[in-house]
Amino acid sequence: MIAPADDLLLHAYIDDELDAAGVIEIERRLAAEPELAQERDRLLALRAAIRTHAPREPAPEALRARIEAKLVGEEAARPTSRNFFVRLGPMAGLAASIAVAGGLAGYLAAPRATPESETMPALVYAHMRSQISGRPVDVASSDRHTVKPWLAAKLPVSALVVDLSSEGFPLIGGRVDIVAGVGAPTLVFKRREHLVSLTELPARAGATTPMFETQHGYSVESWNDGSHFYVAISDLSPAELQAFVGIFREAAAKELSGAERAPD
Repeated sequence: MIAPADDLLLHAYIDDELDAAGVIEIERRLAAEPELAQERDRLLALRAAIRTHAPREPAPEALRARIEAKLVGEEAARPTSRNFFVRLGPMAGLAASIAVAGGLAGYLAAPRATPESETMPALVYAHMRSQISGRPVDVASSDRHTVKPWLAAKLPVSALVVDLSSEGFPLIGGRVDIVAGVGAPTLVFKRREHLVSLTELPARAGATTPMFETQHGYSVESWNDGSHFYVAISDLSPAELQAFVGIFREAAAKELSGAERAPD
């Protein structure tokens, strides 16, 4: 029986979603674990069978025309936008058909996603990927004076890094996640065998009181502190993640207060 984590790892490997270190590790395990290799072969055979026996069908003409009309109407309603499909002329119908055939009909017909609506899913997927790949951090260190300058060298802003080891959440390092095409500093803390990813983003509209939600089985807390927007993600229980957020906010307030009192 393949463990759920190994199943996710195999899918990531087959879809070429692992980094070099992850590929080396899974291939080492495939060579040593016949059951894992058998599951890989089964997944590859299943994918080949689907591609052979369930080819993509062309979109119905009526559906193609409806989606094309909707797209053209939306673009025409925005005077500052360039109407891509109008500029394509006769090719617009073909482009719409290809998009539908590729399984994008639902996306094209739905309201356009904004960077704000993409933030949480992007960060949850980054947290999941970091665990699947076996590399939760880009810089591994429990010393905030190592993690902070490393992040500052990679990003245009300096992240707030605090030490929570005395509270049971030791820092293990940091990484850069991509949100709406922009790099964001993410700190990674540990609680027993669980990891907490904490990402710092520019401030946005919203409450300063932490808001809790779950996505893909993970606990997610987000809040504003006036100058930044934070998102904490973990498979810890909601109560433990909320405790972490409270501890971090208290430590962050002390850190910022000390920085303000420090002489120039």
